[in-house]
Amino acid sequence: MNKQSNGVETLIIVKIKGVYIAEPQGNSPAPVVLLEDETGRIVPIFVGLSEAISIHHALSGSLAPRPMTHDLFVSVLESLNANIIRVLIDDLEGGIYYARLTIKSDSHEHEIDARPSDCLALAIRVKAPVEIREKVVTQSAISRNEVDNLTSIDNFLQ
Repeated sequence: MNKQSNGVETLIIVKIKGVYIAEPQGNSPAPVVLLEDETGRIVPIFVGLSEAISIHHALSGSLAPRPMTHDLFVSVLESLNANIIRVLIDDLEGGIYYARLTIKSDSHEHEIDARPSDCLALAIRVKAPVEIREKVVTQSAISRNEVDNLTSIDNFLQ
């Protein structure tokens, strides 16, 4: 099921649809990750180029010849017998998204404030669920027409 009750607020499970390039009028191209819930609502999260490439490579199953930062982080967690159990995008203020990474070590869970881009890059690598608060989806969902104006990051990486 897509919605989970978290006391008062509803959390929506989303999938990472892909990494794209937005070309706003008068601005330089900007990488954007699209998240989609089961009802088709799409949330755009603008990220840095290196994070976009990291997310794209993880989605496509491409491995760098040497571990990149997100791969290193996952390896460190594994060596410490810790694992990422979920990512939560929990707020949106002034166009900036906020996220939390939940890590389980032994029987303890730790919530860590992190950038959504890093959380998404890590979640893909370990197949952790990505959740987003309903209020954030409501505030930021875009229309299908806006998605049609985006270009796959593949076109920029070739």
